[in-house]
Amino acid sequence: MLGTAACGLGGSSGSCPGPRQFYLSKSRVQGNQVLSACAAGFHMASRFEIASLSGVVYDAKRGASSDDSGSGPPSASATYSSTGPSGWIRTGGDAHYTKSNDPSGAATANCAVWTSNSHDAYGTVAFLKDRFAIDNGAPAFWDGHDERCDVPHSVWCVGDFPATFAAREEQQEHRRRRFGGFEP
Repeated sequence: MLGTAACGLGGSSGSCPGPRQFYLSKSRVQGNQVLSACAAGFHMASRFEIASLSGVVYDAKRGASSDDSGSGPPSASATYSSTGPSGWIRTGGDAHYTKSNDPSGAATANCAVWTSNSHDAYGTVAFLKDRFAIDNGAPAFWDGHDERCDVPHSVWCVGDFPATFAAREEQQEHRRRRFGGFEP
């Protein structure tokens, strides 16, 4: 919703792309290959980019699915493989590769910022829960845990935001200053 609302603020007419898309990659990769696992126009999602499902739309054509996922993402109840429908996800933290002491919901390990596929290093995988549970008064759609960086998993991918009008203007001004009035 925020992405759609922001389109109206930029002053552009009719070219708003709508809500961001996200998907769980069909291919599985080790922790040191996640940054290149998403299709063009998408990047590895931070858990904060897709935490609220109200602002994103699942790309069912590009993403993994289960027998009953319809146009939405697969959930933990869809255990169609040994790893289930979980995917590597960015944590938003500093470089970290040790296992958390928190047995569930850990979101600190990141395979040394996605450079390691060591059996001794850990990253974070996330999955959608199969229950309509409430945690601390709020819906609990997501969960996650630490995973060894050498274990292949899918990757949560989210669409890139198109450049806003203000950002494009700033980038053009930077190029004008850098290249003496000429844009490359």
